[in-house]
Amino acid sequence: MRPWVYSIVVGLAVPVASAQAVLPILSTAEATKHVGENRTVCGEIVNTHTASSAHGAPLFIDIDQPYPNQIFDLVIWGDNKDDVGRLPDKGKVCASGQIVLYKGRAEILLRDWHSWYVPK
Repeated sequence: MRPWVYSIVVGLAVPVASAQAVLPILSTAEATKHVGENRTVCGEIVNTHTASSAHGAPLFIDIDQPYPNQIFDLVIWGDNKDDVGRLPDKGKVCASGQIVLYKGRAEILLRDWHSWYVPK
């Protein structure tokens, strides 16, 4: 292939590939449509609860709607709490990771501090 043709082909392909890599941030209502995908979901922290009597003592963070009507949760297992760090008690938060379903509700398991942030 001639060098100038190769440059044109590569020049056209790179922006398309880069544009496909950036996925839009999801709302909690959209998360259930993306189960199994690695995505970022943002919403308002409205409640937290540690299931201290459950194996692993998971911390559940309800986003946008409180338990028992929550539509999306962030979950931190006891072994990961130090790695995840302290999330705020209230306010907006975004989390990235694989969206999974648990009892019909979408959630992301937080494993370390890289998996969440407070948007500006």
